[in-house]
Amino acid sequence: MKKFFLIIAVSALLFAGKAFSQNTVEENVKASLVQISAGSGIYSGGFPIYAFADFRVNPNWTIGPQVNFVFDNDFHFVMSGRADYHFNKMLNLYNNWDIYAGATMGIDFSRDTEFSSGIHVGGRWYWNKVWGLNMEIGGGTYFSSAIGVTMRL
Repeated sequence: MKKFFLIIAVSALLFAGKAFSQNTVEENVKASLVQISAGSGIYSGGFPIYAFADFRVNPNWTIGPQVNFVFDNDFHFVMSGRADYHFNKMLNLYNNWDIYAGATMGIDFSRDTEFSSGIHVGGRWYWNKVWGLNMEIGGGTYFSSAIGVTMRL
C-alpha cells in the first residue's frame, strides 16, 4: 500500500512540474490551436479595421475567417476566408517569430455585393507566450497593409 501511495505521489509531482513549467515560445506556437489578430492599416479604398482568426490544421497550415471594415466615401464590409502557410520550420526561425503567406477569398458588401480575393505575406513577433505584433501586406481586389496585435489561445 505504501508503494502505491509513493507511486501516486511521485506521479503527481512529475505532472505538476510539467503543468507549471514555462514553455518556450516555439512550444507555445506548436501547442496553440487558435491565433486571433486585429488592427488597422492602409487600404486602397480607405481606412481599414480588420480582425481574423487562424485555426491550425497542421504545424504549417492555418485556415480561418477574416472581417474587414473599410471607411471611405463608401463603407465596405468584407467577409472572407483565409488560408496561410507558415514558414517557421522551413526557415528555421527563432522561437518568437512566425512568417507566413496565404490567400483570401470572400464577399465585399458595399453598394454592390462583389467577389473579393487576394494574396498576402505577413509576420508575427511574440513578446511573450500570449501576445504578439502582427504585420501584413497584400494585394488582389484591393491593396492593403496592416499592423496590429495577435493573441494566442
